[in-house]
Amino acid sequence: MFNTIKKNLYFSRMQLLFDKGVLDEKIVPFDDEFYEKLNHTYICGLPVSIHIKYLKPKVAPGKCYDRSLYMFFCFDNALLVRGSNKDLELKYGRENAGHGWIEIDNYVYDPSLMMRFDKDLYYEIYQPKDIIKCSKEEYCSDTDCLRFYEDVRSATLDDFRPHGKKRIDLSTSMPLVIGIAKNSGNQDFVNELNTFITEIQYDEEEIYNELCAEMQKMRVFSMNNK
Repeated sequence: MFNTIKKNLYFSRMQLLFDKGVLDEKIVPFDDEFYEKLNHTYICGLPVSIHIKYLKPKVAPGKCYDRSLYMFFCFDNALLVRGSNKDLELKYGRENAGHGWIEIDNYVYDPSLMMRFDKDLYYEIYQPKDIIKCSKEEYCSDTDCLRFYEDVRSATLDDFRPHGKKRIDLSTSMPLVIGIAKNSGNQDFVNELNTFITEIQYDEEEIYNELCAEMQKMRVFSMNNK
């Protein structure tokens, strides 16, 4: 009984703080300027902006660790943050309270809520604990992480165009994303994806033929080295 009262009081206070934060413009949705900064970094053959804006899972968990990592790659001065938020602990239990976000200067960017928070207010609302923060330098101190980071950050639009070094990566990801966009009922998603498809001159049959040619080269190489 007492625990239920404490839980209800927390969520009531959380909602009041959140509503006031919105009114004071200390909590705002990700805007076009923010998405534009995500638009030039590519993961799994797509701009990070499309991942964040349109590919959030519809059911929990919300892939916050992956989504925050994607955003982290887009900024030199961001901190990648992991912690256990109190609202998640009360809803789903301590073992499912983990959350991921990024921090830049005095702001928190939450990849699940898709909102920017004043950092002090975010910590007051969600009361995170067991917090771990990681800078770009700390992330890249691991050899495998450095390799992944450099691969992501070095990718350009040309890499996905005909004869680009990441062109074949589209063979598995793009048909799936096209299907998701068509079934989403979100015309903005369809339009943005079509713009990207036009920019990279995507052609499913052409890429399939390139993939087959690459696999044939690998078979020949393997046979010649037996």
